[in-house]
Amino acid sequence: MISLNSLRRRTERLALGQNIRFARKGSIVSIEEKDPLQLIAGKRTEQEATFISTVHQGPERELARPFGIPDWKKLGILLLSSITPILFFTHNINLDKLILNWKISFDVNLVTSLIIIVLGVVAIVPKALKNPMLWLSQKTITSLVVLLLLAAFFLFKVLNLGTFSYSLDKLDLSSGIGLLCLGPVVFLAFRKSVAAVAVLVAFFLWWGFSIRGFGTETVVDLFTSENGARLLRNLTPPRWEYFTRVIDPMLLTVQTAITSTVIGVIIALPLSILAARNTTPHPVIYNVVRFLINTIRAVPALIWALLLIPFVGLGPGAGILGLGLHSVSVLTKLFAESFESVKPQPLEALNAVGANGLKTFRWGVFPQAFPLVASYSIFNWESNGRDSTVVAFVGGGGVGFLLQQNLSVLDYTNVAVLLIVLIITVAIMDRFSDFIRSRII
Repeated sequence: MISLNSLRRRTERLALGQNIRFARKGSIVSIEEKDPLQLIAGKRTEQEATFISTVHQGPERELARPFGIPDWKKLGILLLSSITPILFFTHNINLDKLILNWKISFDVNLVTSLIIIVLGVVAIVPKALKNPMLWLSQKTITSLVVLLLLAAFFLFKVLNLGTFSYSLDKLDLSSGIGLLCLGPVVFLAFRKSVAAVAVLVAFFLWWGFSIRGFGTETVVDLFTSENGARLLRNLTPPRWEYFTRVIDPMLLTVQTAITSTVIGVIIALPLSILAARNTTPHPVIYNVVRFLINTIRAVPALIWALLLIPFVGLGPGAGILGLGLHSVSVLTKLFAESFESVKPQPLEALNAVGANGLKTFRWGVFPQAFPLVASYSIFNWESNGRDSTVVAFVGGGGVGFLLQQNLSVLDYTNVAVLLIVLIITVAIMDRFSDFIRSRII
C-alpha cells in the first residue's frame, strides 16, 4: 500500500508514453497502466461518435433560432399598431377637426416652485421614512436648503417668468387617434420588448423624414440646379490677394476657440462632479445641475452671444462667452457620463479605508476617467474652432465676420479664399489635437 500523495508524485515522474489511472477504495490505492495508443484510439473513437451524433441531430436549438421563437400574436399587435398611426398621420384616414376653444393660463413662477418642491419631496421623503437617520444627515440638510432656495427664487419672482397662456381652438382628430394607436407599442416597449423598441425607432425615423419640401426631388435639385452651378463657377478662381487680410482674423478665431474651451473645462469639472450619479452629494443636487446644464445646452452658442452683447458690447468678448457657456453645458454632460462609467471596485476599496468624497474622486474616479476627460476637452476645442466662425457673425471679428461681409456683397472669390483657409486651419487643428491626445492617453 502506498499513500495517495506519494502516488501523485510517482505519476509526475513517469516517462512519457505511459498513462496511469488510479482510484482509491478506502485506504487502498490501485494502479492501472494502459497502453497510450489504446487510449488515443479510444478517445478518437469517442470523438468521432460524438461528431457523428451531432451531425445527425443538427445544431442546437439556440443556434438554429438565434432570435428565439417569434411571438406571432405580439408581432401582429405591433404590426397593426405601427401601420394604423401612419395611416392617420398621413391623413389617408382623414377625420374632421374638433372645435374646442380651450384656453390654459397659469403663473409660471408659482408652478415652477410647486414642481421643485414636489420633486424634492418625492426624492427625499420615501428614503427618509425608511431610514429616519437620513433626516439628520448633511446630504439631506444640504438638499433641503437647495430646494427651498430654488423654490423661493421662483416664488418671490426674483426672475419673473410671467404668465403662461395657450389657446387650443381645434384638435386634429387624425393625429390624436394616431398617437393613441401607438399606445400598445409604447406599453410593450416599457415591458422590454425589443421588437416594440425597434418599431418605435422606425416610426420616429419615418416621422423625422416626413418633412414637406424635402424628398427625392431635393437630392435631384442638388445636382441639376442652375443656380448651384453658377455659384460654383463664381467661386473660382480664388482671389489670393485677399489672403493678407485673412491671417489676423484666422488667428483671432483660433484664440477664441482656446479661450472658450478653457472656460468650459474649468467650470464643467466641478459641475460634472455634482451631475454624476456616483459622485453627486444627493439626487436633488444631481437633478438641479442636470436641469441647469440642459437649459444652457438648449440655447445655441450664437444666441448666447447675441444675448451677451448688451452686457459686454460688440467684439470678441460676446463670442467667447457664448461659446464658453455652450462648452460648459456640453462638457458637463460628457464629463459626468465619463465619471459614471468608472469601475466601482476602487471606489468601494477607498470607502472601506475611510476616504472621504474628495479623496475618493481624486484617487478612484478621476484617474479612470482622465482619458475620456482629456479626449472630450480636445474634441470640444476642435468644435469651438469651427463654431467660432459662426459666432463671429455677431460682430466679434475673426473669419466669420469676413465671411458675413463678403457673402452680403456676393463676392464669392474672396469667400473661396476664406473657405480654403478655414479648411487648412481645421486640418492643422485636427493633427495638433491628435498629437496631444497621443501623448496624454
